[in-house]
Amino acid sequence: MSPEIQTAAALVIVALAALWLTLRAVAKRKNPGCGGECACPTQKLKR
Repeated sequence: MSPEIQTAAALVIVALAALWLTLRAVAKRKNPGCGGECACPTQKLKR
């Protein structure tokens, strides 16, 4: 592969990884806390 193709491929991979990390961070910010089936006590039990 030519250096230009390798550079373009590396930039695409880095851009996709940055996008994935950004989307994960935004998703966690929208739904903070327990987030699912982790057996966290409900609000009634926390008192």
